[in-house]
Amino acid sequence: MMRVTHVVFTFGLIALAAAWLGLGIAVALLAALWLAVIVNYVIDAAGHEVRNGRRRRTAATHSLSGATAVGAVAGFAPTLVILLAAPGAVGVYYGQLLLLEMTALGALAGLSHLLLDALTEGGIYYRGRRWAIAHWHYDNGAANGLFALLGILMLGFTLLHV
Repeated sequence: MMRVTHVVFTFGLIALAAAWLGLGIAVALLAALWLAVIVNYVIDAAGHEVRNGRRRRTAATHSLSGATAVGAVAGFAPTLVILLAAPGAVGVYYGQLLLLEMTALGALAGLSHLLLDALTEGGIYYRGRRWAIAHWHYDNGAANGLFALLGILMLGFTLLHV
């Protein structure tokens, strides 16, 4: 899928999940925006190589472990820095809970990227082999529109029910 589709879909999904976890709407939206942009960018920037003149995905970030790790670090690291910079802002228990939640949300963001990539002809890496659910071209207008719409609907549901 196209990067904008990844970002919109992930933004809606993470906002919904963060709100479901009980994070306030402002924190949920900020976390969703950060994770949607950085996780999708890093997975694609670090996970493509050029072979025989063609750009293709690598297992480094387009596998279950790679994408989950990128997302988990993107959720954990900035949260830890913020908590260390303002040690008295939240209690120890809430800080630990927030670290856990942001790490899990980051991992979910990475997995959402893989879901959309598994729908394309390039697929993802699973057990060392390429695997795909569907074989749509990455710029398929209908597929990109559908998943962008799903992201918008998840965001709308989040805003209406929080």
